[in-house]
Amino acid sequence: MITLLSLGIMAVGILAIRARSISRTVGTIWIDLQIDVTIAYIILIWALDLYGRYIGFNSDIKYVASETMLVIALNTYLLCAFKITVGLVRYREKSPLLSVVPYALGVINLLVLNPINHIAYFEDVRGIITFERIVFIVVSSFFGLIYVVLSIFLAWRHIRRLGKVAASVITALVVLVDIMLIMNDRITDFKYMGAAFAACVTFNLVMLYLVDNPTDPKTGIYNQKAFFRAVEEDLILNPDIEYQLCVLDIRDFQDVNERFGFERGDDILRRIAAAMRKQFSWEVELAYLGEDNFVGLFPQGSYWMLQGVLSLDEMYPGEDMDYNLSLYSGVYPITDRTMNPQLMIDRARFAMQKIRYEYDKHEHIFDEKQNHDFEMLAYMQHNCDRAIHEHDFMPYFQPIYDAETKKVCSAEALVRWKDRQYGLISPGDFIPLFERNGFINKLDIYMWEEVCKQIAEWRKEGILVPPISVNISRRDLQLDNLYEVILDMIKKYHLSPNDIKLEITESAFVAENQRFFNTVDLLKEVGFRILMDDFGSGYSSFNTFKNAHVDILKADMKFMDGIVSSEKGKIVINTIVEMTKKLDMPIVVEGVETEEQYEYLRSIGCEMIQGYYFSKPVPAEKFKELIE
Repeated sequence: MITLLSLGIMAVGILAIRARSISRTVGTIWIDLQIDVTIAYIILIWALDLYGRYIGFNSDIKYVASETMLVIALNTYLLCAFKITVGLVRYREKSPLLSVVPYALGVINLLVLNPINHIAYFEDVRGIITFERIVFIVVSSFFGLIYVVLSIFLAWRHIRRLGKVAASVITALVVLVDIMLIMNDRITDFKYMGAAFAACVTFNLVMLYLVDNPTDPKTGIYNQKAFFRAVEEDLILNPDIEYQLCVLDIRDFQDVNERFGFERGDDILRRIAAAMRKQFSWEVELAYLGEDNFVGLFPQGSYWMLQGVLSLDEMYPGEDMDYNLSLYSGVYPITDRTMNPQLMIDRARFAMQKIRYEYDKHEHIFDEKQNHDFEMLAYMQHNCDRAIHEHDFMPYFQPIYDAETKKVCSAEALVRWKDRQYGLISPGDFIPLFERNGFINKLDIYMWEEVCKQIAEWRKEGILVPPISVNISRRDLQLDNLYEVILDMIKKYHLSPNDIKLEITESAFVAENQRFFNTVDLLKEVGFRILMDDFGSGYSSFNTFKNAHVDILKADMKFMDGIVSSEKGKIVINTIVEMTKKLDMPIVVEGVETEEQYEYLRSIGCEMIQGYYFSKPVPAEKFKELIE
């Protein structure tokens, strides 16, 4: 019964360890050795008991054999605990003597001293204090103590990496085993010891599985949580070493998954991780961040990239995979060692994004200028809600002029961020960020209301306000209640749809689906006029224009580049103006900056002009003066 119980407990441990492949980090041999020695001990004790019960066995020989297996098992557990600790803290190459010396001591203990001690267990000398017994107890205890001290020292020195639970479990196990080794002659029930061993080993394996498994199951290198602990520890333990943190990405890896399948894609990631682990020393911390991203902590001067391009033909010889992976990385030289590792990764990613679409470049280093840009980006991201609450976002108005009369006939509302710390922040800095993180929806709704509120205030003052156009972003078009939001807003401020025009970029017309067009049609039906903004910036402008239900066309400002001196440019803008006249559709040309551009556009029949030639975007007070 005890044997079955012991083997059952061991089965739990085996299943636990196999479930998570922790052996990739700590070494398969040491995990398997713990399991194999425990199973062998249980089976051999069981066999000795059966042999002695049914065939007959000298009790002294049986005792010595059982005692020998017990001591061998205990010493093996100490060695395995030590080696697992070394594996978890990745200390192999930093102190190679830690791997060599314990082996030698263990061999001397098991093969030389232990046989000498067996003499003391025969009846004629049992209980007598002999020189051999004293030597064995002292020396074997000393050797065991070396394992115990080194294991505990490494576990608690690297507590940031292991965590308190793992360090405590390692300490408790090696101390318990060492106590049993010292008092081995007091143990008489060897079958119960088998169950105790099985329970301890299983507890150790389950602890590794549940608590402190540092590996990613897909790639076998550190997961993100373990990597963060390793970075913090290395920076503290090695204050004289300069480090750099590098993030590696694979360009267009989605194409790999679509072409070869997700299973092959995962295998490619495993092979890349294995290649990095093979190339770099154990002093380099490596981790998988998810998707197709890897990260490494390198001593300064180490070369990060495997190579700029990896050939799948070379990774899978004989499979005829004619495909190359383009790798690129961002490097953050660590200057602030107290910084959160996640912020270090963010800086490395920021540097990496600078060369995302430059396929001839494979590495970019985070520098002081990027540090300013990154801090500005972080500041904007963390202060955007506050800015709305405190009304730091404000509408500026860029007038649109009648080409014949040179009078203001409309205007476009543009957002500006007047920050207390950085002053006026350009929309070119914060709009791309807000489009990525989704804040653009909240900002646009806020701006629509500010414009409606401003129009209503001017109306109360008796000012005749021309129609004002507001911008609708592509993310706004994904709102389920866009129609209701806009309609409720103009009702709230007692305006009509004729007071507000809606500018939607041409790219939105290209990308969106039928639901988008239905929303646009609903807005047109209640009286809103729709402007197609940035016409000419897309890939299929005329085809898009043909299908879009718009009222006014705004020609992209890039058409103005060299229009006076370029005959081709004149032909293009002439064609667009002529087309809008045949469709009986007004056109606004933006980006007009010179007298020559204005005169040419007026001469070909362009109705409305917007640009710095007439006016830059101005605050509400200035625009009020222009329309009074």
